[in-house]
Amino acid sequence: MTLSQIRAELLQQHAELRRMVERARLCSEPACDDASMAQNRLSEMRLLADAVQRHNRREEHLLRSLILTVDAWGRARAEVMTDEHVREHEALHRGLLATPCTPSEFANAGMDRVLDALLSHLAHEEQAFLNDRVLCDDIVVADPFSG
Repeated sequence: MTLSQIRAELLQQHAELRRMVERARLCSEPACDDASMAQNRLSEMRLLADAVQRHNRREEHLLRSLILTVDAWGRARAEVMTDEHVREHEALHRGLLATPCTPSEFANAGMDRVLDALLSHLAHEEQAFLNDRVLCDDIVVADPFSG
């Protein structure tokens, strides 16, 4: 699998996660009655939690050893990924699973915080790991002696 294919796959998963976040947000709108809102929130958050966990496993599988080799900052990126990144994945997953179990008067605010954190996390990944400067197929070798 090429670097651009890895990037495309993971960005496609990010786009799907964002669509799922928007569906989950609809479950917290005031127009929903309490019973249907709670059931929909439970269903959407479980689906999202499962999708996030699958995505995280795939992302870590594809990037863990690769990140070390892509550029001069590979070691620093790998440290971020293996430490902060994995902890953040675990915290997001726990938050997604816990939100539907929270009493409805608190759940919407908690759900919004978890969903905002997920969107922020996706944006950070795209900036740090999933951009075309890090994951590109073209290898450019600078030759300072070429004139």
